[in-house]
Amino acid sequence: MVSKKGWIGIMAALLTLSLLLVNGCSQKSAEEKMTEKALKLATGKDVNVKMEEGKVQFEEKGSRSEIAETSTWPSDLSTEVPRFTGGKIVRVSKGHEQGDMWTFNIYFEAINGDDIKSYAGAMKNKGWQTELMQMEDKGGYLNGTKGTMGMNFGFDLEKKDGMLAVFNRP
Repeated sequence: MVSKKGWIGIMAALLTLSLLLVNGCSQKSAEEKMTEKALKLATGKDVNVKMEEGKVQFEEKGSRSEIAETSTWPSDLSTEVPRFTGGKIVRVSKGHEQGDMWTFNIYFEAINGDDIKSYAGAMKNKGWQTELMQMEDKGGYLNGTKGTMGMNFGFDLEKKDGMLAVFNRP
């Protein structure tokens, strides 16, 4: 049986260990610190950088950005934007600024011309005004607007990749 003094010693040791672990986990990595310093030198602004596996987040007064390696459609993108179902998502970057200003960039691979034409139809069905400019079989742009939202989808059919940029500027 452990005496009262023994329990106090064990509890003190566990508390000290817990504080060390919490403090160690909350410290910024060298990469985060280096990135923050580089951004401060480049922009003159204080930027908070948080790096997790496959994701980097940047926060600055009034704005927040994130770049993530992912294969899923962003759940926080407006439902007014139809999901592009062709190809494969490889990366998503998103930014939020003061008010309701936001931007999503979704990078795809393994897309084809029929995917783009189908997406133009899906955009029109959701009430978007769209224009498709295709440069022969090489690639092109799908552009659209709906209210305060806009979208640009640049695609390269030879490389079978593209980037869908959707933004809101109220």
